[in-house]
Amino acid sequence: MRLTPRRLIFGQVAVMAAGLLSVGCASRGNIDVLEAQMRRQEDELRSLHAQVEQTKAELVAARRLNESLQQRLVQHASHEETFDLNELHFRVKTLTINPLLTGGFDRDGKPGDDQITLVFTPNDNQEKPVRLPGTVEVELRDPAQPTEQQSLGKWTFDAKQTAAAWQSILGISAFRFELPWQTPPQAEDLEMQVRFHSSHGDQFEAKGPVKISLR
Repeated sequence: MRLTPRRLIFGQVAVMAAGLLSVGCASRGNIDVLEAQMRRQEDELRSLHAQVEQTKAELVAARRLNESLQQRLVQHASHEETFDLNELHFRVKTLTINPLLTGGFDRDGKPGDDQITLVFTPNDNQEKPVRLPGTVEVELRDPAQPTEQQSLGKWTFDAKQTAAAWQSILGISAFRFELPWQTPPQAEDLEMQVRFHSSHGDQFEAKGPVKISLR
């Protein structure tokens, strides 16, 4: 069959259209593949970013733990408790004399007490005891006497003595000191004052009444 110019032109247009359509389909397919690859890469980047952030957080935690461990002190041979000086320093809010465990004590079995047993604790804001390193000053007074005659004794304890005085008494953790008479009291109602000097230079004070027996 002889092709007329009109039929020839129509055939060429059809071939070109088919070619364009084929190219368009191929391009769309390539774009879909590229988009899929980009989505996978974005997912991988997000996963890697999350891993990096987690690693950073773990590194910071490890550094803090290392710093804390470097500052920790261990109690003598018992290893009952460790403490961080900086942490304990900021935790202490008050100093409290235990009124039930503080008072006169008869050590020699003869009538009348011959010493004071003092029990006190540094406390945090929840009234929990804190074993804070430091030194201690104690004064016993008789408030019924004239001012210049009130003092019955003064005791001081260095950091080593104070650390050794930390005990568990009837389930209560506290500092416990035994204070023999320096001046035998003449009254049963006395007053005790305690000053605690922390290793950071802070001072905490407490005072309260003390009951003893003279006979």
